[in-house]
Amino acid sequence: MNPRYKKIYCCTPVSFAANEHFFIRDTGLISRTLQSMGIESKCIMPLPYHDSDQREGIIRTEYKNLKSVSWWKSLGIDAVVLYSWGAPKYTLIARAIHKAGIKLVLHMDTSGNFNGEDWDELPWYKKITRATRVAISDVIRAKHLSYADVLTMGKPACSHIAQRLFYRKSIVDKCYPMPCPVSPQCKYQGEPKQDVILCIGRWHDEYQKRSKMLMQTLDVFLHRNKETEIRIYGNLTEELKTWHKNLPSNAANCVKLKGFVSNHILREEYKQAKVVLCTSRFESSHIVSGEGLCCGCSVVAPYRPYSLCDLLWYTTQQSGTISEEDTPTSLAKALLAEMSAWKEGKRNAYDIATTWHPYFHADKVFNQIFTH
Repeated sequence: MNPRYKKIYCCTPVSFAANEHFFIRDTGLISRTLQSMGIESKCIMPLPYHDSDQREGIIRTEYKNLKSVSWWKSLGIDAVVLYSWGAPKYTLIARAIHKAGIKLVLHMDTSGNFNGEDWDELPWYKKITRATRVAISDVIRAKHLSYADVLTMGKPACSHIAQRLFYRKSIVDKCYPMPCPVSPQCKYQGEPKQDVILCIGRWHDEYQKRSKMLMQTLDVFLHRNKETEIRIYGNLTEELKTWHKNLPSNAANCVKLKGFVSNHILREEYKQAKVVLCTSRFESSHIVSGEGLCCGCSVVAPYRPYSLCDLLWYTTQQSGTISEEDTPTSLAKALLAEMSAWKEGKRNAYDIATTWHPYFHADKVFNQIFTH
C-alpha cells in the first residue's frame, strides 16, 4: 500500500448501531481490517449515538456535515470508503468528499440488478414500466458515481454498468470487483472437509430467505441422500422446528438445527463443510457465500439470473452449481450434483479458497486499490 495513505476512514450515511455485529461486516469490517494493516481508520455515521456503540471506533456527526466540503477537510484524512449503495440520494455526500480533495472509494453492495429484486416475477408490461423508471434513475446515479475515484462491487455489477446506456467509460473504468468485504480470518488452511452442507440465514424473513424453499429442497435431497449432514444456522422459526420434528427418523438424524451462533463459530463451520446452500429470492453480494468460498466451500443456489447475479458468478471456476430452474426439485438436483462433484474429486477446497480470496479479503483488495 502506498505509504501516503495513513488515514482511511469509512462512512455509512445511516445511523446504524455501532455494536460488535456492525464491526464484523461492511464498513465496520473494512475499518478494522485497515487498522490491522497499520492504517488509522474510523467509521463515520450520522447522529444519534446508540447505547451499544463502540465509541472508540466511530465518529458521529450531524447529517448536514456529511454534505459539507469544509467538514470533510477538517478531518485531515487521505481517503474515504463510502457505503452508498450507489443511491442517488447520497450524491451530495460523495460530492463533498470529492471536492475536499479526499480519495473516494464508493462501494455498491449490489449485483448490478438496478431493475429491482422481483424483476424475475414481473409480467412483461410491468417490466417495460420498471425499465423506464430505472433508466431515469441511471441518469441521476451516473452523477453520483462520477465523484468516485474507485467503484467497488461484484463482477456482474461491473459488467452490467459497462452495458448500460448512461454510464460513460470514465465511470466504467473505475470499477473494481469486490462484492463485499470478508474477514481475512475466513481462510482455508487445509482443514479436513466433511460431508456437510451449511444453510445460514434470517429464516424469519420468509420473503427473501425462503425457508419454505429450504425445507422443500431438503425434503427432495434427503430422499436421495442420507449420508450428508445438513446444519441450519440462524433464527429458527416454528415452521422449521415443526418440519424437522416430522421428518422420518433417518432423515431427521441428518439435519441439525443449530440456531444463532457467533461469527467465530461459523468460520470454523465453513472450514469443515463442503457446500453452502442459498435458497434466497434475491441477494446483493450474499456474505454467507463469500465467507464460505474463502474457507474452501462451494456454493449451490437457485437459477434467478436477475436477482442472484453474484451467485451465478460464485459458482464459476469449479466453485459450485446453479439449478436449472427456480424450484425445490431442481435445486435439490443441483445439490446432489454438487455433492457428487466433491466425491468425484472435481472440487478442491484449497483451489476454491485461493481463487476467491483476492475478491473478498479486504486487506488484499485495499492493498491493490491504494497502490497509487
